[in-house]
Amino acid sequence: MTFDVGIGKCRSVQSDSVDVWVDGSIVRRLAPETKWQRDGISVLQVPSKVCSARHRVAVGEEVFLDTALINPNSAGKLDVEGSGDYAKARLSLLVPTIDPTPAPPPPSRKASWR
Repeated sequence: MTFDVGIGKCRSVQSDSVDVWVDGSIVRRLAPETKWQRDGISVLQVPSKVCSARHRVAVGEEVFLDTALINPNSAGKLDVEGSGDYAKARLSLLVPTIDPTPAPPPPSRKASWR
């Protein structure tokens, strides 16, 4: 099953990447150990190839990623403080894990009747 995930507002578009302003929920998924400051300053740079074809990428609009295009090795760059200091970020952390065949429930403990 494939679907799109909205990640934030487009800041700029280059030929091979898109810069997106992201909020605290995205920052916490990508870098939970980071002391995040406030909304509106963090920037995530993602490769254009993982952006959804169903939603046009435009400056000032929401950016959507196509989950079918994201694999465990997909990477972007995250600038938490908006200072231009980017660190590698695993984009697979943005994709919710959906298991189409859930594991069976654990066996119930029956009371032992003596």
